[in-house]
Amino acid sequence: MFNYEVKKSTYQQALSQAKIVFMQNDMQTGLYYLQRAISLNAELVAHCIVPEIKSTLIVEGQKLNELVAKVNQGINPFLQTQQTTNQGQSTQGAMPYQGANQTSQGAQSVTSATSEQGQSLKFFQKEYPSITLDDVAGLEEVKSQIRLNVITPINNPDLFYSYKDEAGCQILMYGPPGCGKSFVAEAIAGELKCAYAIINVYDILEKYVGEAPKKIASIFEEAKQFDNCLIFFDELDALFASRDSDDSAHTKDVLTAFLTCLSGFHAKKEEKRVRVIIGATNRPWALDSAVIRGKRFDTHIYVGLPDATARDFLIRKSFKNRPSLIENTDITTEEMVELYDGYSGADISAMIEKLKTRVLRRGIELNQAGLPITKEDVLIVKSETRNSVTKESLELFESFKKGEI
Repeated sequence: MFNYEVKKSTYQQALSQAKIVFMQNDMQTGLYYLQRAISLNAELVAHCIVPEIKSTLIVEGQKLNELVAKVNQGINPFLQTQQTTNQGQSTQGAMPYQGANQTSQGAQSVTSATSEQGQSLKFFQKEYPSITLDDVAGLEEVKSQIRLNVITPINNPDLFYSYKDEAGCQILMYGPPGCGKSFVAEAIAGELKCAYAIINVYDILEKYVGEAPKKIASIFEEAKQFDNCLIFFDELDALFASRDSDDSAHTKDVLTAFLTCLSGFHAKKEEKRVRVIIGATNRPWALDSAVIRGKRFDTHIYVGLPDATARDFLIRKSFKNRPSLIENTDITTEEMVELYDGYSGADISAMIEKLKTRVLRRGIELNQAGLPITKEDVLIVKSETRNSVTKESLELFESFKKGEI
């Protein structure tokens, strides 16, 4: 059962922790807590029945996404605010919400992007991310689906269309938070070198009746301006909750508009276009059944905790530019892979950043560069890190995968 007060308290704790670590200039850990707060905010929005409180939460969510955008640009917004305050300039409270749209690595701001027809864009970023599927740790099933239904019709259209009539796919990616669903979507866009849009609940839901369905229609209309495109819907359960549940009171019209737009969005052979729609959720069992049936989000892929290969990939990538940190020390990469079993990718990244901070402090004390981490460092950081994925939540995902819920 959803406990609103407990969830709200956890949300506020995540916000508080984010501010603390950002003030310590720990960007990676701060980003982790910001993303955690965004996820909790979406759950609160989905379950809130008081319109005024819901509107406030939606605005807060938008501001949190603006903070994430700044962090992705390499800016620490909290230190920026502190510096501005010290200079005697005015600020807007403790959290510097500057109105930046969320952008991904290597992507142009949506406010300045234009379509292939020269029209301004509200949702799509014309420039694609610099990351590709090669940057994704594990998730071979996701990569296989994309290469088969998306990459093949572009690279070898004659072969593809000798078997199928439509190019593209509609994928539901579900699993615990922090396992890379959003990152995969950006990597797919980077692989395709196509226009893409990342849509979350704050981009759609409005306090005014009738506005949300119009936004859904606008997203699909904008997508039609491109030959190849990808639309990524994050927190899908907050947008398209089951119409039989209490969560769906504010989303029924949105769901109807979405299903109508989706029905005419498939790319035909003669159009030589590729349409990719990906939905991500941490609560697949809460989705309306109409969203996940055939010709909609009909390909279901579980994005679970990283396996040993993926954990090894994450660890080696994290230390790629600073190999001295894990060389000539008393712990091996293989041991770290084993110790991090059961943690999400976000948790592992956060722990590695804490390790770097810990050894940095030691380097400052000794006035020595390039000191390695130790096994003791790894064990201490792990003991101080709360696993964000519970055994109970994993059991729920397994039940959904088996069709039991």
